[in-house]
Amino acid sequence: MAANLHKTKIRQIVSRQVISVSADATVAEAVGIMSRNGISCVVVEEKKKPLGIFTERDLVKLSDRYEASKNLPICSFMSSPVVSIAGHLTVFEAYSLLIANRIRHQVVVDKGGRLLGVLSQSDIISFLGLEYFMELRKIQQIMTSDVACIAPGAKLSEALAIMARSDISCVIVEQAGRPAGIITERDVARLVAEGVQSETVSAGSVMSSPVRVIQAGDTVHKAAALMKQEGIRRVVVVNDEGGTAGIITQTDVIKGLEGEYIESLKEIIREKEDIFQQTANDLLNKSAFLDSILRSVTDTAIIATDSEFGVKYLNPVAEQVLACFPFSATGSKIFELKALEGEIAETLQGALEHACKRGKASFVGQISQNGQTRYYQTNLSSILNRQAALVGYVIMMNDITEQRQQQETIRHLAFHDALTGLPNRVLLSERLNQALVSCHRSGTRGSLMILDLDRFKDINDTLGHSMGDLLLKGVAERLNTLLRKSDTVSRMGGDEFVILFPLVNHPDGVSVVAGKIVEAFREPFVCDGHVLSVTASLGIADFPDDGDDNDTLLKKADIALYRVKEAGRNGFQRYAEQVTVD
Repeated sequence: MAANLHKTKIRQIVSRQVISVSADATVAEAVGIMSRNGISCVVVEEKKKPLGIFTERDLVKLSDRYEASKNLPICSFMSSPVVSIAGHLTVFEAYSLLIANRIRHQVVVDKGGRLLGVLSQSDIISFLGLEYFMELRKIQQIMTSDVACIAPGAKLSEALAIMARSDISCVIVEQAGRPAGIITERDVARLVAEGVQSETVSAGSVMSSPVRVIQAGDTVHKAAALMKQEGIRRVVVVNDEGGTAGIITQTDVIKGLEGEYIESLKEIIREKEDIFQQTANDLLNKSAFLDSILRSVTDTAIIATDSEFGVKYLNPVAEQVLACFPFSATGSKIFELKALEGEIAETLQGALEHACKRGKASFVGQISQNGQTRYYQTNLSSILNRQAALVGYVIMMNDITEQRQQQETIRHLAFHDALTGLPNRVLLSERLNQALVSCHRSGTRGSLMILDLDRFKDINDTLGHSMGDLLLKGVAERLNTLLRKSDTVSRMGGDEFVILFPLVNHPDGVSVVAGKIVEAFREPFVCDGHVLSVTASLGIADFPDDGDDNDTLLKKADIALYRVKEAGRNGFQRYAEQVTVD
């Protein structure tokens, strides 16, 4: 694009069908011509030479006194002297002068000063075109190659765990090396709302299928068109054999497009001759070039500053994010903007300093306004002039609040029981490993307790599984009230709960707690109007005495639990002791 801007002459793109009026034409005549022809301005000329220009903006200023002025000559209200540009200059030079003069229209003249046409910002944007960039880029240039894939028979919980650990928005379901479907954050939200149990259903049974695919060699434009046509946010990229090669998302498309424009802007500044250097810097500092082209970007806040962090430009999205207007923000230090006060200001300061040294930086920041907190993926780039001197920064902010919320939901599902909200087997295993490491390092002791509800099956069989689920929730709540915050109550499945005591100061401490739990279960549970009496059997294994790994401790606690069951239930036993039954 930079080469076209430098080489293309104004006379090559300007329309020669310029509409003009004489100096003595009335305001009403000029307005009528503009209205009938659907144009935004008319040139006021005399003997083929421009005297002034009358634009829609001029008409707006005149609107409150139009009736009194409509029969007066247009020369009394035109903008004059007119800013003109020679037709042999380049598109870049014309745009630079438009910005320097803060105008939207520019009269083009020949070497003799005679009228050739009118050039507007819209003409230049149309000449550049957003399509230009997308058509030139191939999918493999911006797609994400490192994607997570699972088999259709894998449990949904496995997919959730992968998404949570890798901080990604989707997992591709593959069969024989080919994409068969996809599970996205949006699918997860739907499945959660439907009450699907992630540990009991396969990925293949809940995936979105058929999955939309595109070849790696196709253009980004084609991918964007497919997303728009199908109303989707991502497309799986396949190789020539139909195998999974990666994935391309709407975010990839936008980022790729923005990056191309910014790099082109840098290229313009680097290549220009010294005579236009000051104009180019002014273009960069005020970011009007970005303002005109990137207005189509509706999900990215763009801020430009000078080298001293003074705000020079905000796009419309940035105005909304920062809750400020350009006239109030321009000239202020970026750290003085109210929305960027507090913790994010310190993070931004460090990121800008890093960008100054390394050329770019990124971080996730949070902005709180009107009682709401939103999170933004923030990317910073330093801008250098032709002499490699720092002249400013470009800051881009993408709202990832919804994405973070979906990721938190996925993380919770991956590590917690869907029914009771308690930690599941995965999270218990992690915390038990941490407790064992701490025990080995500091010489402390801990315990693991398995709790099983006595004759829970009878409740399910007589009152139904929904009543059984209510009882399990009640059990979870009661156990949490009996334990310390440092202890972990987890549900392993069915009516089996496991309690981790990571730190036990007294050898009999866990036995005292076990006794309290057995005693607490003597009080009936009230579930949906039903009074349910249920007792509990508990088995306890101590570490490091009874074992120093997860499997051994669970096995020995289970053995102790079995002994309680044999002895009549409703009691507890430590692995190395005699059974205690109420």
